[in-house]
Amino acid sequence: MNITLLNQKTVTIRSLMQSDKTSLYNYLQNLSPESRSRFGPHSFDRTTIDNIFDNPDNDIFRFIATNESAHDTVAYMLVKKGLIEEDRQRYEQRNQTYPKDSTVTFAPSVADAWQSSGLGTAMLHFIENELKSKGIRHILLWGGVQASNTKAVHYYKKNGYQFISTFWHNDMENYDMVKALT
Repeated sequence: MNITLLNQKTVTIRSLMQSDKTSLYNYLQNLSPESRSRFGPHSFDRTTIDNIFDNPDNDIFRFIATNESAHDTVAYMLVKKGLIEEDRQRYEQRNQTYPKDSTVTFAPSVADAWQSSGLGTAMLHFIENELKSKGIRHILLWGGVQASNTKAVHYYKKNGYQFISTFWHNDMENYDMVKALT
Protein backbone atom coordinates (compact mmCIF):
# COMPACT_ATOMS: atom_id res chain seq x y z
CA MET A 1 0.00 0.00 0.00
CA ASN A 2 1.42 3.40 -1.01
CA ILE A 3 0.61 6.41 1.15
CA THR A 4 1.61 10.08 1.22
CA LEU A 5 2.40 11.34 4.72
CA LEU A 6 2.15 14.70 6.46
CA ASN A 7 5.73 15.49 5.35
CA GLN A 8 4.59 14.92 1.71
CA LYS A 9 6.87 11.89 1.35
CA THR A 10 5.50 8.65 -0.05
CA VAL A 11 6.05 5.31 1.65
CA THR A 12 5.06 1.76 0.87
CA ILE A 13 3.64 -0.28 3.75
CA ARG A 14 3.87 -4.06 3.35
CA SER A 15 4.86 -7.35 4.90
CA LEU A 16 8.56 -7.95 5.46
CA MET A 17 10.17 -9.95 2.63
CA GLN A 18 13.37 -11.98 2.41
CA SER A 19 14.95 -9.25 0.26
CA ASP A 20 14.57 -6.76 3.17
CA LYS A 21 17.28 -8.32 5.34
CA THR A 22 19.99 -5.69 4.80
CA SER A 23 17.53 -2.81 4.87
CA LEU A 24 16.02 -4.00 8.18
CA TYR A 25 19.47 -4.41 9.73
CA ASN A 26 20.45 -0.89 8.60
CA TYR A 27 17.17 0.50 9.93
CA LEU A 28 17.73 -1.00 13.38
CA GLN A 29 21.37 0.15 13.46
CA ASN A 30 20.33 3.73 12.68
CA LEU A 31 17.75 4.07 15.47
CA SER A 32 18.80 6.55 18.13
CA PRO A 33 19.80 5.20 21.55
CA GLU A 34 16.49 6.52 22.92
CA SER A 35 14.42 4.72 20.28
CA ARG A 36 16.45 1.54 20.81
CA SER A 37 15.78 1.71 24.55
CA ARG A 38 12.03 1.79 23.90
CA PHE A 39 11.84 -1.11 21.40
CA GLY A 40 12.30 -4.45 23.11
CA PRO A 41 11.05 -7.46 21.12
CA HIS A 42 14.53 -8.49 19.97
CA SER A 43 18.18 -7.48 19.76
CA PHE A 44 19.59 -5.29 17.00
CA ASP A 45 22.61 -7.42 16.07
CA ARG A 46 23.32 -9.23 12.79
CA THR A 47 22.80 -12.67 14.36
CA THR A 48 19.28 -11.76 15.45
CA ILE A 49 18.42 -10.36 12.01
CA ASP A 50 19.85 -13.45 10.31
CA ASN A 51 17.74 -15.63 12.61
CA ILE A 52 14.56 -13.65 11.80
CA PHE A 53 15.05 -14.32 8.10
CA ASP A 54 16.54 -17.82 8.30
CA ASN A 55 14.11 -19.24 10.91
CA PRO A 56 10.79 -17.45 10.48
CA ASP A 57 8.28 -17.75 13.32
CA ASN A 58 4.81 -18.44 11.90
CA ASP A 59 3.23 -16.76 14.94
CA ILE A 60 4.92 -13.42 14.21
CA PHE A 61 3.94 -11.10 11.38
CA ARG A 62 6.44 -8.39 10.46
CA PHE A 63 5.61 -5.22 8.56
CA ILE A 64 7.81 -2.45 7.20
CA ALA A 65 7.42 0.92 5.57
CA THR A 66 9.91 1.90 2.90
CA ASN A 67 10.77 5.38 1.72
CA GLU A 68 10.05 5.28 -2.00
CA SER A 69 12.63 7.89 -2.95
CA ALA A 70 15.54 6.33 -1.03
CA HIS A 71 14.38 2.68 -0.96
CA ASP A 72 15.20 2.34 2.73
CA THR A 73 13.20 1.03 5.68
CA VAL A 74 11.67 3.81 7.80
CA ALA A 75 9.40 1.77 10.12
CA TYR A 76 9.24 -1.79 11.42
CA MET A 77 6.35 -3.33 13.33
CA LEU A 78 5.80 -6.81 14.73
CA VAL A 79 2.57 -8.57 15.54
CA LYS A 80 2.60 -11.86 17.46
CA LYS A 81 -0.35 -14.21 17.78
CA GLY A 82 -1.42 -14.40 21.42
CA LEU A 83 0.70 -12.90 24.19
CA ILE A 84 4.37 -13.15 24.97
CA GLU A 85 4.92 -15.19 28.12
CA GLU A 86 5.81 -12.29 30.44
CA ASP A 87 2.71 -10.37 29.37
CA ARG A 88 0.50 -13.46 29.71
CA GLN A 89 1.68 -14.01 33.28
CA ARG A 90 1.13 -10.37 34.22
CA TYR A 91 -2.37 -10.32 32.76
CA GLU A 92 -3.30 -13.62 34.43
CA GLN A 93 -2.18 -12.25 37.81
CA ARG A 94 -4.81 -9.55 37.30
CA ASN A 95 -7.41 -12.14 36.21
CA GLN A 96 -7.44 -10.72 32.69
CA THR A 97 -7.43 -13.26 29.90
CA TYR A 98 -7.51 -12.89 26.15
CA PRO A 99 -8.03 -15.84 23.80
CA LYS A 100 -4.92 -16.65 21.75
CA ASP A 101 -6.84 -17.15 18.54
CA SER A 102 -8.31 -13.62 18.57
CA THR A 103 -5.57 -11.62 20.34
CA VAL A 104 -2.21 -10.32 19.17
CA THR A 105 0.72 -8.56 20.78
CA PHE A 106 2.04 -5.46 18.98
CA ALA A 107 5.50 -3.84 18.89
CA PRO A 108 5.95 -0.80 16.63
CA SER A 109 8.99 1.29 15.80
CA VAL A 110 9.42 4.29 13.50
CA ALA A 111 12.74 5.81 12.42
CA ASP A 112 13.57 8.91 14.42
CA ALA A 113 13.40 11.26 11.43
CA TRP A 114 9.96 9.88 10.49
CA GLN A 115 8.30 10.18 13.88
CA SER A 116 5.35 12.63 13.97
CA SER A 117 4.92 12.30 10.20
CA GLY A 118 1.73 10.23 10.42
CA LEU A 119 3.61 7.06 9.46
CA GLY A 120 2.98 5.20 12.73
CA THR A 121 -0.77 5.85 12.53
CA ALA A 122 -0.92 4.91 8.83
CA MET A 123 0.91 1.65 9.50
CA LEU A 124 -1.25 0.90 12.52
CA HIS A 125 -4.42 1.29 10.42
CA PHE A 126 -2.96 -0.91 7.67
CA ILE A 127 -2.05 -3.61 10.22
CA GLU A 128 -5.42 -3.37 11.99
CA ASN A 129 -7.25 -3.96 8.70
CA GLU A 130 -5.09 -7.03 8.09
CA LEU A 131 -5.80 -8.30 11.61
CA LYS A 132 -9.55 -7.71 11.39
CA SER A 133 -9.68 -9.82 8.24
CA LYS A 134 -8.05 -12.64 10.24
CA GLY A 135 -10.63 -12.45 13.06
CA ILE A 136 -8.41 -10.65 15.59
CA ARG A 137 -10.40 -8.84 18.29
CA HIS A 138 -7.73 -7.42 20.65
CA ILE A 139 -4.28 -5.85 20.28
CA LEU A 140 -2.07 -5.69 23.37
CA LEU A 141 1.24 -3.85 23.61
CA TRP A 142 4.32 -6.08 23.60
CA GLY A 143 5.82 -5.54 27.05
CA GLY A 144 3.58 -2.52 27.58
CA VAL A 145 4.76 1.03 26.98
CA GLN A 146 7.19 2.93 29.18
CA ALA A 147 5.29 5.54 31.17
CA SER A 148 8.11 8.03 30.53
CA ASN A 149 7.54 7.68 26.78
CA THR A 150 4.82 10.33 26.71
CA LYS A 151 4.93 10.58 22.90
CA ALA A 152 4.12 6.88 22.54
CA VAL A 153 1.48 6.94 25.28
CA HIS A 154 -0.23 9.81 23.44
CA TYR A 155 0.03 7.89 20.14
CA TYR A 156 -1.67 4.83 21.63
CA LYS A 157 -4.44 6.84 23.30
CA LYS A 158 -5.04 8.80 20.09
CA ASN A 159 -5.40 5.51 18.22
CA GLY A 160 -7.96 3.99 20.60
CA TYR A 161 -5.83 2.05 23.08
CA GLN A 162 -7.18 1.86 26.62
CA PHE A 163 -5.05 1.95 29.77
CA ILE A 164 -5.30 -1.32 31.73
CA SER A 165 -2.73 -1.17 34.50
CA THR A 166 0.69 0.01 35.63
CA PHE A 167 3.60 -2.36 36.20
CA TRP A 168 7.30 -2.05 36.90
CA HIS A 169 10.03 -3.57 34.71
CA ASN A 170 13.77 -2.83 34.90
CA ASP A 171 13.07 -0.18 37.56
CA MET A 172 10.78 1.69 35.17
CA GLU A 173 7.05 2.31 35.32
CA ASN A 174 5.19 0.84 32.33
CA TYR A 175 1.57 0.76 31.19
CA ASP A 176 -0.36 -2.17 29.81
CA MET A 177 -2.76 -0.97 27.12
CA VAL A 178 -5.22 -2.76 24.85
CA LYS A 179 -7.25 -1.92 21.78
CA ALA A 180 -10.47 -3.73 20.94
CA LEU A 181 -10.93 -4.09 17.19
CA THR A 182 -14.49 -3.67 16.00
